[in-house]
Amino acid sequence: MKAHRMTSLLTKASFLLLVIVSFEAPRAEAQPITPEAKIQVVSANPFGLLLNLFNAEYERAVTGSSTAGIGGSSYFGSKDNYVNADVFWRYYPSGNPLQGWAFGVKVGMTKVGDEGTFFGAGFDVNRSWVLGKNDDFYVGVGFGLKRIYISDEDADFDLEVIPTIRVINVGYVF
Repeated sequence: MKAHRMTSLLTKASFLLLVIVSFEAPRAEAQPITPEAKIQVVSANPFGLLLNLFNAEYERAVTGSSTAGIGGSSYFGSKDNYVNADVFWRYYPSGNPLQGWAFGVKVGMTKVGDEGTFFGAGFDVNRSWVLGKNDDFYVGVGFGLKRIYISDEDADFDLEVIPTIRVINVGYVF
C-alpha cells in the first residue's frame, strides 16, 4: 500500500511538472554577474503542505552559469517520514543563473523516522523563472532523487532512494 501511495504521488507530481514546463517562457539572453545583478533567491514550496511535503532553499549564483545553495525538505505521511538537509550545486546551460533549465548534484543528511540519520547524495533537474516588474519574483519547479546510505542493516524502513520534489517553489530574488 505504501508503494502505491508513493507511486501515485510521484505520478501526480510528474504530471504537474510536465504541464508547467509545457508553458515555458521564451529563453532570456544570458546576463553576466555584475555587482548590480540579482544573484540570490530564497524560495519555498507552500503548495507541498497539501501533499504532506515541504521544502525551502537558498540559492546563489557563483559563476555565469552555475549556482550553489542549501536546502531542506520533509515528508510526513507514512511510517517512513523524513527530514532532509542538503548543499547543492546547479549548472544552467543557458548561461543565466536562476533562470531556465538547471541540472544539479546534492549531498547531505536525512533523518528517517526513528531509524536514524544517514548521509546521502543525489541529483535534480529544475526549471525556473524570474518574473515581475523588478525581476524579483521567483518560480521554480523540479524533481530529483537522493540515495541514502544505510550503515545499519537492522534499520527497518523501505526508503533508500528519496524523491526530492519542488512541485512549485516561489520566492524572492535579490
